[in-house]
Amino acid sequence: MEKRKRVIGYLLMSPSLVILFVVLAFPLAHAFYLSLFNVRFFAGRIITSFVGFDNYLSILRDESWWRSFLNTVYFVLADITAGMFLGFITALALNRKFRLRSLVIGAILLPYVLPPIVHALIWKWAFNADYGFINQTLLSLGIIKKNAYWLTDPKLVLWALILANLWQGTAFATIIYLGGMKSIPDELYEAAKIDGATRTQQVLHITWPLLKPFTQLLLVMKTILTFKLFELIYAVTGGGPAGRTRVVSYEIYRTAFESYKFGRATAMSYILLGIVALIVLVFRRAFATEAGEE
Repeated sequence: MEKRKRVIGYLLMSPSLVILFVVLAFPLAHAFYLSLFNVRFFAGRIITSFVGFDNYLSILRDESWWRSFLNTVYFVLADITAGMFLGFITALALNRKFRLRSLVIGAILLPYVLPPIVHALIWKWAFNADYGFINQTLLSLGIIKKNAYWLTDPKLVLWALILANLWQGTAFATIIYLGGMKSIPDELYEAAKIDGATRTQQVLHITWPLLKPFTQLLLVMKTILTFKLFELIYAVTGGGPAGRTRVVSYEIYRTAFESYKFGRATAMSYILLGIVALIVLVFRRAFATEAGEE
């Protein structure tokens, strides 16, 4: 009887397993196979030659790859530090009853629901040196004396894009933290008030500890999503000036669809997959260790 139940279970799971294989396992396997070849176009034909792991080795020795990777790390670190902190503070402010609360929440969370390309074009306009509202605002306040060239100055452009990415990243963190705060029972805060706890003490000893699972989720999600950052770079700077804002995803795109080196591009994708998977495993191990200690 037990064996029959297992067979029925496997039969019921088989359609899902087939779909997973078709849309996930097969493309991954084919991409790895392609990464072992040098793929070229000649006279309208695709010519492949087996190179083994040469694509991987050449990428690991490529300075432009590591420069793109370092730029991506800057975005990731900013998003999981400043983005999560600002999201937590914003969620605290929104987790109260006040007039026009729904309108304020909608306005703050708007960046998250915007399509990535729309988000990118908004910031491209905002950072425009001649008529962008950032320069106009800073000039009117007397903070700067002349227009700043945010998107062409190598010293400013990366920080400008990090700021633009934080606008959307903070909204995402706010959504997660606000949902977590709604799950905390009001009785805990009422008991803390009776014991004389201040608002700050309630946040430090009730809110923050109970939001740890949401913080862990954000760390993993933000790491994965920010390493995939592409639209903002593509639409605003195209990796310029002089490659200053190239990130890993844009480097993969450029290698595949501008240089037509598909084998090398898929090798880059697998290296990125390995790095992100390693980081996520480190996070999970740290979370498991912390849970065990508690």
